[in-house]
Amino acid sequence: METQGRFYRAGFVARGTLSFRVELAERAWTTFTPGQYAYLEWIAPPLTDEKGNGRNFSIVSPPADLPVLTFATRLTGSAFKKNLETLPDGTPIRVDGPFGTFCLPERFSSTRPFAWEKPVVFVAGGIGVTPFMSMLRDSLSRLKAISFYLFTTNRTLEDSAFQGEIEELSRHHKNLFLGQFVSQAARPLPHGIEVVRLTPDHLFEAIGEKARNGDFYIAGPPSMVSSFKVALLGAGVLSERIHVDPFLGYF
Repeated sequence: METQGRFYRAGFVARGTLSFRVELAERAWTTFTPGQYAYLEWIAPPLTDEKGNGRNFSIVSPPADLPVLTFATRLTGSAFKKNLETLPDGTPIRVDGPFGTFCLPERFSSTRPFAWEKPVVFVAGGIGVTPFMSMLRDSLSRLKAISFYLFTTNRTLEDSAFQGEIEELSRHHKNLFLGQFVSQAARPLPHGIEVVRLTPDHLFEAIGEKARNGDFYIAGPPSMVSSFKVALLGAGVLSERIHVDPFLGYF
């Protein structure tokens, strides 16, 4: 559904990663499914380029936050991103959606308790963590019997979006296991953060035998998503249990 909202900056959630919100009119969206995305387009912006005035963004907020939608993005220097940095709060922006099927099973939206013995494993490369934030914010408290695993991989700790909130969620919810990995570190890192390339072996080591029966959700740069899917298939995970979202929103 196409509608119009108003844009507001919300601050930085990592180095060079801006969080912002779009306030819709009441009842413009009645709901969406965590993991979905929206298409945002500036209306007659001051800056434009060949990449256009619109982008797809995964929704970071849970449905309970409606009529407010929250997003986060790397600032890469494109005209669209420069407008994010400079346009005043309250600027109108066109919103279309929600779109996408990168979501938890439909029964996860039920308010009734149900049995789900398979671990739910999220693998996030860089800003690919955004759809998982919506899923975790929506599901952790409601679905306490389900085991969630979130593995994040970033270049440095400073590049790790939502790191503080993710660690807070892990401390307060016993059904969330957190694994954080970075490829570079110029100083000693806090306990629990490993300086190593994340591989499926790390997932299997942390989860144990149940890992091969888990449901895997992978979001990040296309090359990372593709290599992880191939590795999981090679390790015996069934293709129907691997859900991927190659993140193209870096420009």
